[in-house]
Amino acid sequence: MFARRNAEEKFKQGNIKGAITCATMAKTLDPKVDGIDETILAYKIHRAVMKKRGNGTTNWYKVLGIRKGFEDDIENIKMQRNKLVVMLNPTKNASVATWGAFRLIYEAWAQLSDPNYQNVNLRRKMRPRRNKITKSACVRCRKWC
Repeated sequence: MFARRNAEEKFKQGNIKGAITCATMAKTLDPKVDGIDETILAYKIHRAVMKKRGNGTTNWYKVLGIRKGFEDDIENIKMQRNKLVVMLNPTKNASVATWGAFRLIYEAWAQLSDPNYQNVNLRRKMRPRRNKITKSACVRCRKWC
């Protein structure tokens, strides 16, 4: 019970990684702790939002736990959203992070179900990648030029 309270305190302080560690330790010490799996899931959702991509945007697929290759399947995304909503029902879980994670799930769904967001994402995937220019050895002197 102490590890779970410690996890809640760390989350309140903004130390999400520490909160996940403490909650995992609480689960290891007593796997029958009520709602510990849901609490860890809520912390992981918050952590996924805090980690930004290289361009500073949130990876909403990671928030919902969508694996690569399934990003285009809107039904799969919807099923995952429904699964998370049932697991993280704030009325059944007393964790501080649950309300925020619940809100973030719906925000992720709003982004991913938006046709404009889907078009931007599709264009980003279809954009040709630039080939890296490599140096080659000179044919005449066989040295790197």
